[in-house]
Amino acid sequence: MTLQQLTYALQLQKYGNFGEAAHHLKISQPALSLQIGKLEKEIGLLIFDRSKSPVVATTEGRLFLDKASTIVHQANDLKEFAQNTGDSLTGKLKIGIIPTLAPFLVPLFAYSFQEKYPGISLDINEVITEKTVIGVRDGQLDAGILSTPIHASGVESHPLFYEKFYLYSSPNVPKRQRTLATIDYRKLWLLDEGNCFRDQVNDFCNVSKIRENKDFIYRSNSIDALIRIVDSKGGMTILPELTTLILNEEQEENISEINTGKTKAREVGLIKRPRTNKENMISVLMDHIVASIPKNMLNANKLEVVDPNIHMV
Repeated sequence: MTLQQLTYALQLQKYGNFGEAAHHLKISQPALSLQIGKLEKEIGLLIFDRSKSPVVATTEGRLFLDKASTIVHQANDLKEFAQNTGDSLTGKLKIGIIPTLAPFLVPLFAYSFQEKYPGISLDINEVITEKTVIGVRDGQLDAGILSTPIHASGVESHPLFYEKFYLYSSPNVPKRQRTLATIDYRKLWLLDEGNCFRDQVNDFCNVSKIRENKDFIYRSNSIDALIRIVDSKGGMTILPELTTLILNEEQEENISEINTGKTKAREVGLIKRPRTNKENMISVLMDHIVASIPKNMLNANKLEVVDPNIHMV
């Protein structure tokens, strides 16, 4: 029994198809089938039921693969530990970043980070909050960048910076009407339900009114798309601060602060497992991100941080 065979078996379980698993592993389908057969013969256990499509693990096979997954993860951790015990930092970091952050944050740090740390390979995935937390907790991701604080077992969070919320209006909206107090909810565009940014906006904006009596409804998960809708269709939307950095001069004229007493903001943080062999790499990544962010966004002074209400067992 080898680690390679265990890895092959886990990939077959993941894809449920010899062809797809072999393609992902960059080997031939007969070679994969041969190795799985050798493994089953050696342990005296039928791991997969090949009569079904997709291929599924047998009852005993699932128990075996659960233990195999632990062993493969531990072996990878051991390899990464050895790589990062010296002065040099080498290896891959798999990072999940929520969609309302990724397009605006990644360009600020990713390229300069790779220039400074050429030994670290970044694998950045745009992933929703729930999948980011699960991915970090299960070891599929090394870290996640999302709206914090969060309440989830198996992960710890570290604040990075704070984004204020702004109103973005069409030029056709009179400046005196660019406030939440006078907002026309029929012309307010927000992200679709289930997005934590939308849930945070609900803290100071009655989102239940947004789709009442609308003759045009746009269900989007992209902040950039909402900006384009406002530019072409009119109305207003609410933007986090990093988003405003990519606006052109003409669009910047359409930004206004949200006056609801204390300035509302969201905290952006990094989550990771409490114990990881990639601690050094994650640490330099956090430092580099913070150094790439405008200094006025690095503390929460005079800001009211809106809780994203993320609770995961």
